[in-house]
Amino acid sequence: MVTALVALAGCSGEDLAESVIERAVESEGNGDVDIDLSDGDFSVETEDGSFQMTTDDDGNVVIRGQDAEGNDVFSADSQDGVTQIETEDGDATITQTGDGEDGEVVVETEDGTATFSQGGDLPEDFPDIPLPDGLNVVMSQQSETPDGTSNVIVATAPGDWESYLDELTSFLESNGYSQQSLTTTPEGAFFQFVDAGETMAIVGSVGADPSVDGMSLNFVIGPN
Repeated sequence: MVTALVALAGCSGEDLAESVIERAVESEGNGDVDIDLSDGDFSVETEDGSFQMTTDDDGNVVIRGQDAEGNDVFSADSQDGVTQIETEDGDATITQTGDGEDGEVVVETEDGTATFSQGGDLPEDFPDIPLPDGLNVVMSQQSETPDGTSNVIVATAPGDWESYLDELTSFLESNGYSQQSLTTTPEGAFFQFVDAGETMAIVGSVGADPSVDGMSLNFVIGPN
């Protein structure tokens, strides 16, 4: 410990940060680690491979990862809101537009497309289920895969969560859905419904949210 402190005492601020991070990572059993924070870039070298995050002359972020033999296993290049990612398991394109509540991120892979939105409206073609009046969408996601469309929303709304859950349950059961599970507490409930053909599942939670003087709710709706 004394030797380590003496070694750290002679470091500059940047070198000290590198040394502290290296020792923290090595303490987790990851072998020898070499970290470089120079020139505003970030790189990690271990016995299992390396990772670098740099900025090119145009200010775009470039990320690379290699295995122990120096083979590229991950790369990402960002330009004008579009990030191209290449990995051993496949490639992806991430496109980001807008800011704040108008922000949207689209992830495209060979398996399908996922769209993430912060705030705003429900995803297009969101399933026709009853939702509370005054719904405020905090976050939404829609994914298209060979198995079908999946929708995720996180939202808040005024009103009583127990009354809304009763309304939702009645609607789903009258439309052929069966309740697979239900867990309730004084603060809220977790539930799962499956349609008659067992091809579509609705999983979610609803509960009291004092911060909005109402309720918060979460839904994951997609192929079963």
